[in-house]
Amino acid sequence: MKAFVSYSVNDNNEFILTLLSSKLREKNFIITTSQNFYSNIINDYNTMSEIGTSHLFVGIITGTGADRKRVLDEWNYAVNRNVPNLLLIEDTVSEHQHFTGNFIMFNRKSPKSAINEINRRMTPSQDMISKSNIDLVPWILGGAALLAIIAILTSKEK
Repeated sequence: MKAFVSYSVNDNNEFILTLLSSKLREKNFIITTSQNFYSNIINDYNTMSEIGTSHLFVGIITGTGADRKRVLDEWNYAVNRNVPNLLLIEDTVSEHQHFTGNFIMFNRKSPKSAINEINRRMTPSQDMISKSNIDLVPWILGGAALLAIIAILTSKEK
């Protein structure tokens, strides 16, 4: 299986990408990511192809990351292609009010509600099982990786 990882983090937090990759590899994913950070996704056939053929899309946007628009464009492309997807957004990102779908907001100083929400989504209820698997699959496959990232990001704040 293949996971596409898109991120907007500052240089001090890039170590979380190693952690994320490690967690996804534990679930037998091959990791791909955008190779073109200077282009709009619409003009980047390679990125579009990688996202479109992925089994999971994971996006991470922190408040200090500079590539929010690229991550959001890639996430929207994954959503439009029906690629199971997760988006982790720090609550200091102002654009979050317009998001719908598989995203989690987290606060570095108070991560408990985000952790509880991820755990809730990772443990499907009977009602969730009877609905579309497109909403359930990413949480089962990538939820643990998001928990690990939140734990790392919030531990640096203490």
